[in-house]
Amino acid sequence: MRNDPILPRRLAFVLVTALLASACSSRVDSGERRTAVASVYPLAWLANIIGGDAVSVTDLTPPGVEAHDAVLTARQRAAIETADLVVYLGQIGFQPDVEQAVADANGRVVDVTSGGELLSGGGGGRYDPHVWLDPAKMAGFATRVGAALRADDPANSGGYVSREEAVTADLTGLQAEFKRDLASCKYRSFVVSHEAFGYLAAATGLQQIGVQGLAPESEPSSDRIQAAGAAIDSGAAAPVVFYENTDEGMRIAGSVAADAGVPTMPLYTLESAPSSGDYLSLMRVNLANLREGLQCK
Repeated sequence: MRNDPILPRRLAFVLVTALLASACSSRVDSGERRTAVASVYPLAWLANIIGGDAVSVTDLTPPGVEAHDAVLTARQRAAIETADLVVYLGQIGFQPDVEQAVADANGRVVDVTSGGELLSGGGGGRYDPHVWLDPAKMAGFATRVGAALRADDPANSGGYVSREEAVTADLTGLQAEFKRDLASCKYRSFVVSHEAFGYLAAATGLQQIGVQGLAPESEPSSDRIQAAGAAIDSGAAAPVVFYENTDEGMRIAGSVAADAGVPTMPLYTLESAPSSGDYLSLMRVNLANLREGLQCK
């Protein structure tokens, strides 16, 4: 009988699939926690809040790492394959490693931006991934995460519903705060080191002027630096340079601010888990700093 070189690979695939199915079934029967992975901190935060004690969540973007630059480890790839739930931003070219690995996921996959309107920028069909900086869109993501958890784990549906409703109310309230507190400002445009605040600006009637683009380059272009300085000098933008809370962001903002003779202030992109605080508290820090910088009433 002729040997079939493909047969061992087929048998291995069947065996791995059976083991994964058995493990998932055993976990459900024993009442163990479900597992979820999320591609960026805001999605992990949502999964943690809604999942509560019933779900163990892994954040694929380590603290202090630019989400754009996240490269998966072998352990993280395995976590994606075996998780009951995978939550990510979709196939938008933001985290290529994650987007490729999702194809091997055996659990439920939630693409939170599917069917939603994404801002474009940077040319080449690139989308702005920083959609979580609009609290209203985060509220929509909460609905999708909650629905996926309920479908995967009906036994804990009641808890998922109550926690989803609570976090949705928090996010809706946060959006109302942004709209109210930024409604009457002397300036409607602001300069920021990283062009990450397009969704937040669109939701509040503001305009950002980014020194760096959507994916931070090593050095911003001279045209962007000059445009930012000119906007401040002419009074078209607020007399402050906001910076992403990274060494690179502070360096670039400091240079532009020094040339323009204005101060700097932080704005958090929340791409990775903060050292202190959470999504809600740091978004309120962003709001307070915008109110001060834009000279709002």
